[in-house]
Amino acid sequence: MRSSKALLPYLPILMIRIGSGANTFLISYLSPGSNIMIGLILASYPFVEALSSFVAGYMADKIGRKLTLIMGYTWILIFMALIYIAIALLKNPLATAVFNGAMGFGAALVLVSMLAMITDITERGYRGLGMGVFDFINIFGYALGYMIGSILYQVVKGSTAFIMLLILLIILYAVVLRYIVETKPTIGTVYLNPLRGVSKRVVPTLPIWFSITTILGAAIYSGRAIGSIKGVMPIHVGALFLGATLVVGLGSVFFGYISDRLGRLRTMSIGVAGVSIGLIILTVLLLLGVNPIIAVAASAPFIFMASAVVPSILALTGDEALISMRGSAMGLYSLVLGFGMGLGSILGSYSYVKLGLGGIALLALVIFVIAFILYAVLRVILLRK
Repeated sequence: MRSSKALLPYLPILMIRIGSGANTFLISYLSPGSNIMIGLILASYPFVEALSSFVAGYMADKIGRKLTLIMGYTWILIFMALIYIAIALLKNPLATAVFNGAMGFGAALVLVSMLAMITDITERGYRGLGMGVFDFINIFGYALGYMIGSILYQVVKGSTAFIMLLILLIILYAVVLRYIVETKPTIGTVYLNPLRGVSKRVVPTLPIWFSITTILGAAIYSGRAIGSIKGVMPIHVGALFLGATLVVGLGSVFFGYISDRLGRLRTMSIGVAGVSIGLIILTVLLLLGVNPIIAVAASAPFIFMASAVVPSILALTGDEALISMRGSAMGLYSLVLGFGMGLGSILGSYSYVKLGLGGIALLALVIFVIAFILYAVLRVILLRK
């Protein structure tokens, strides 16, 4: 990576994910509605983020990374204030879902523009490391936000926690504006069809990528489920998520570096093995009624291995994208992340109602097996000579 300039895109990612994680926690605990309704509310954000992904990528390519970022962050602040109104004043779960969903558009603008910026300022030989740092910042920021949300909830004991969160994000917004610079390349054509900017080598990896984000969405919903266990306080849930994401995040940095040396697909295969073994262990232990914290600890080494998947695929996408359409290509990240997390929130809530925490783990295992089969089939179809 080139000098300290390469560190700048990570700042807004951290800020946006802190806000997103805290917002998710507060909605989980404060929004009116049933377990399944909460799942739908949480899913609205990533679904809209996914639907906005290619629009965000096109904007980043046409009007620039920085302006797209500013528009996205401003949008998020506006709709976070509206979520407070929906929960505290209207007490309306439908309005909460609408405003939370609308906020997903802003998230797409920020994440896609920043991924394009990271691709711009990292050479091919260091792009895996750059994407690993992105993945670490992305998930660590979310978990840190989740932890901050749990602290605000316990300290304030009410929807005023949203106001405190909004003030924090406004302060961070000022910091972001001060340090971000433009990196948009000036060469090449930007096509309306976003898939013209992506190589067919990337396509077979999409089911694997989608399964990981779906599992992430189900895992985030499980925070509400774990919080319902007798004796477990909100801050305990926040600490558990923070610890788990530290393991995954550090693994992303490590395996991102390895992908620069070993190759993208070889490194991804390490992650696939980790996901498979880790989910089997987690599913069996939870279905047997083992304490969730012990179950997560037992599968932690394989969760670490699983972190090889995302930075490898992100780096491969950046390597294979047209220079003029890096924003559009990175829209794939937001598309897969949004639909995966949204679907995971809905299916996770349903699985929990039917089978408890073990049901969420079983759901994750089934989704990953299906994704791996699709990956193998697509490789045969698209990459055969």
